Amino acid sequence: MGYQTEQKKVLLDYLSQHSDQAFSIDELAIGMKADTALSSVPGKSTLYRLISQLVEEGRVKRFTKGHSRHFLYQMVSCPHCTEHLHLRCTICGKLYHMEDQESAQIVREILERHHFAVDGADAILPGCCEECQQHQENRQSDLIQTERNEQNK
Repeated sequence: MGYQTEQKKVLLDYLSQHSDQAFSIDELAIGMKADTALSSVPGKSTLYRLISQLVEEGRVKRFTKGHSRHFLYQMVSCPHCTEHLHLRCTICGKLYHMEDQESAQIVREILERHHFAVDGADAILPGCCEECQQHQENRQSDLIQTERNEQNK
């Protein structure tokens, strides 16, 4: 893992404390500046350099935000992340870890049915988490109610 600067340690600590969240570099910079518990906050250019190192070391996962060209970064929160599949919410960016047995069964079935070997280390299935689904349903209900109210006027 090599030499670890104070700035890298601060970034790793912050990412560890927020391991269930995914961040853009801008969001990391804003979040770290707002965190009064941090002794020092790296600048954005340093964050880019450090994040690249952490991705290369396998300590942070990098993926795209939705269908854009923007990247999100999230701490690899478990030591055996390469042994299971991941689910990523395309709305909030949260990354979920599937159970190892479930993942192995899915990968095995894909291989048997489609003769395709999935690389579990990089397999991230995009979708919509339960919380974001609920928000979408609530927004849809609100829109329908608003339309009904407008029609009744």
